[in-house]
Amino acid sequence: MSDTSKPTAPNAADFRNLADTLPQLAWIADANGNIFWYNERWYEFTGTTLASMKGWGWKAVHHPDHIDRVVKRISEAFAAGKPWNDTFPLRGADGAYRWFLSRANPFFDDEGRVVRWYGTNTDITDRKRMEGRLARHAVDLRRTNEELEQFAYVASHDLKAPLRGIENLVGWIEEDLEGSLTGDVQTNMELLKSRVRRLESLLDDLLAYSRAGRADVAFTFTEVNTKALVEDLTVMVSPPEGFEIVASDTLPTLSAAKAPLTQALQNLIGNAIKHHDNPGNGHVWVDAQASAGMVEFVVTDDGAGIPEQFRERVFGMFQTLRPRDEVEGSGMGLAIVKKLVERQGGKVWLAEGREGRGLSVHFTWPQDGAKGVSDGFDG
Repeated sequence: MSDTSKPTAPNAADFRNLADTLPQLAWIADANGNIFWYNERWYEFTGTTLASMKGWGWKAVHHPDHIDRVVKRISEAFAAGKPWNDTFPLRGADGAYRWFLSRANPFFDDEGRVVRWYGTNTDITDRKRMEGRLARHAVDLRRTNEELEQFAYVASHDLKAPLRGIENLVGWIEEDLEGSLTGDVQTNMELLKSRVRRLESLLDDLLAYSRAGRADVAFTFTEVNTKALVEDLTVMVSPPEGFEIVASDTLPTLSAAKAPLTQALQNLIGNAIKHHDNPGNGHVWVDAQASAGMVEFVVTDDGAGIPEQFRERVFGMFQTLRPRDEVEGSGMGLAIVKKLVERQGGKVWLAEGREGRGLSVHFTWPQDGAKGVSDGFDG
């Protein structure tokens, strides 16, 4: 016959056994904060006894660099009858210290007086060590980024000087030999000037790439009317005669860091113009739609487009699909856009243009960017 009797209600021994099986160190104190009970995990970790730990004896296993602060904060909590929490290292039975997140809550009687304090200590040593490693990596990364930007600046500045000299020299030669240069020589002169300008552009783009998406740049967030912004960019990028840039009425006003958003849109519009196979009759459409706190911008052109197998490649540095002498620019435009977008918490991807012609570049941007964006002890 099966036993259908109801289980009995838990008793004091059940709760004591439950407390002893907790992974945390647990304790109970009287109204004044004198601890009179610890669970077995406390004794296992510290290697102590109740006789040595009761009352305020727990101070003996605290790190000397932290004990004064801990005593001050927990005493203030006990006196005010308010919950307490803190983090600090405790010494184990092996003499090594481990970090703990500690909390205590008061228990009140019917008249609102504190009669007990129930506390726990949770081992967070692994988390603290990970935080320390991440903090050190962040410092190293910031230093590396600063060094790379300094290198890019110095390279840009120092290399531009001789390039300007070459460009000036070509100009002087053309002036001195005006009217006597053969067709081939004049063509080579133009080619030389073109390559000087290309190298200057490459140096500028390298500097822009090194600065794009820097995590330590503090942006100013303002209300940005993106339709007006695109209309301003239409003038700024100086499209060739016959080329049309259309700003959709769906373009919203959003709270954003204007400078990186402007640079991203300018790069995409300029890129579409630069690579169009019929710029005298080309079009770029800029649309947007908001969803789930993000705005998805779409910059679409009706140029030659990019074969699907090459679309991920174009987000890399120095990537062009045609020989460099056949196209202006350094191949850095989309790489810079990718860094700018990802710095703001968005993503960027490519898709087919309209009616199978051209290319659409999609990128997301926060609708309200203003909302988005160790004490020395090594345990």
